[in-house]
Amino acid sequence: MKKSLSLAILAASVALGSAPVVAKSLETPVTFKKGTYGASLKGTFKGYDDALYTLHAKAGQRLKFKTTSTGDLAYINIYAPEDKPDKAEALWIGSTAGSAGEVVLPSTGKYTLQVYQMRNSARRGKTVNFNVDIQILNQAP
Repeated sequence: MKKSLSLAILAASVALGSAPVVAKSLETPVTFKKGTYGASLKGTFKGYDDALYTLHAKAGQRLKFKTTSTGDLAYINIYAPEDKPDKAEALWIGSTAGSAGEVVLPSTGKYTLQVYQMRNSARRGKTVNFNVDIQILNQAP
């Protein structure tokens, strides 16, 4: 009886001790200076946190970007209007498509850019300093 009670207590403590990790996200709107079509987004995050940026663009415009970071740990995902991280698939998935590229935007609205690090470095609590240079271009390539 004592052994099964000890096992039950151990199982309960393990289950309670492995609570899910909650990442902090702060959404920052991107505004372009008058007469410009680009911006440089700089920031820092740690562990499972990420950085979210939003920008308004029109259908057919091109979003061109390049991501750099300490240790090449930062990745970028780009979401269509109404789509959000962890709720929809991204138009651009940085971990498979790369840290620089260009996306023809399918619709008019508010796009979300998510800058994050992969789980293996996030769980070690790595701090990532990043820079994302973006441009919105009107003409087709």
